[in-house]
Amino acid sequence: MTAPNEPDLDEAVSSAARALLLTRHPEAKFDATRLVSVAGFLSGPGAPGSAQVRVCHRTRFPGVLSGLTFGDAAAEEHVLVSAYADLLRAHGWSVREIRFNKRPSLLASTPACPECSGPTLPLPVCGEEVWRCPACGRRTYGTGDEDDDDALPSYTETDEHGTVTIYHGCGEVDLEASAELASQDSADDEDED
Repeated sequence: MTAPNEPDLDEAVSSAARALLLTRHPEAKFDATRLVSVAGFLSGPGAPGSAQVRVCHRTRFPGVLSGLTFGDAAAEEHVLVSAYADLLRAHGWSVREIRFNKRPSLLASTPACPECSGPTLPLPVCGEEVWRCPACGRRTYGTGDEDDDDALPSYTETDEHGTVTIYHGCGEVDLEASAELASQDSADDEDED
């Protein structure tokens, strides 16, 4: 069980994958009898504590009403699960294709943090998607190339007391810039008196 201020990584990773898949694919919808009314993807957390997401595709039940044969439904599942895998991989996710109950399925995870090896979460920065480690705060492009991570834009955070801290793009505190900003703020406070 996670503490109230700690994110549930399993849910966070699952939500991030769902948000990405929704940019290109519909989510499966079910009617009152739990039959698929709209074909699409299903996603949910993998094994507890794994920080993985399980993704599969569900299509309408083959038959006269849907106009699908069992072969059509199986082919649709294979094609779309492959498309989901391609989309996730294109955005930096690690994807393993598996079979679950004889159906194609995926287990996906985010890139590991280069600092602490923990799972990361996607974070949009200046129109780009980077990965942020919730455990140590490190940011990365998730490529494993340290030169790429040096190109991340710097950013600021303000704590509950109004103190502004400046960070390098990778998530390390920029001590010089933060100290200079603090000295400018204290000089402004003296001018007001």
